[in-house]
Amino acid sequence: MHAPRRTLGAALALVVTFALGGCIALPGPRVTVVPTRAPATALPTPTWATITPTPVPTVTVDPEPAPDALCVGGQAVLAGNDVTFSLTGDCADVTIAGNRIVARIDGDADTVLLQGSSNDVVIGDIGSLRLEGNDNSVSGGAIGVLDIAGDRTLIEADGTIDLVTVNGNDNTLSARGYGQVQDNGDRNVFR
Repeated sequence: MHAPRRTLGAALALVVTFALGGCIALPGPRVTVVPTRAPATALPTPTWATITPTPVPTVTVDPEPAPDALCVGGQAVLAGNDVTFSLTGDCADVTIAGNRIVARIDGDADTVLLQGSSNDVVIGDIGSLRLEGNDNSVSGGAIGVLDIAGDRTLIEADGTIDLVTVNGNDNTLSARGYGQVQDNGDRNVFR
């Protein structure tokens, strides 16, 4: 029974010999193999396109004529920007609202409200005129009550102005005479 033990021992010795046989140092230089990389390819350089802005054309707006304004039920509303209105005849209440309006009113009005800037109004006699805005011009007849809330307004009355209240600066008023004047601003001129 000792034979299988010997065989087993010899087989084990043979397996160990083969396994350790790969670890035996061989004479000569040692060679280490390192994998090589592929040649480096250059990354593309970014290109930047210079965009030249398109110049914006300059636009000059001339006031466009609007149809004749109407006084309906004693009221007329003239509203818009860069327009010209024409109103023929007397009208009790006139409202002008917008910017750069040219209004030609061939008649008188009891009440006129002008709101906006850079408007030019020609009118007859006015009972009460209220201006809200800057750089407006009103030419007309006599004015009963004038109330200005704004700057650089030009008033040319071909008659007297009975009651004037100015809440603003650099306004110029020209009339044949003034009743009561309340000037709550600076550099306002009364001729």
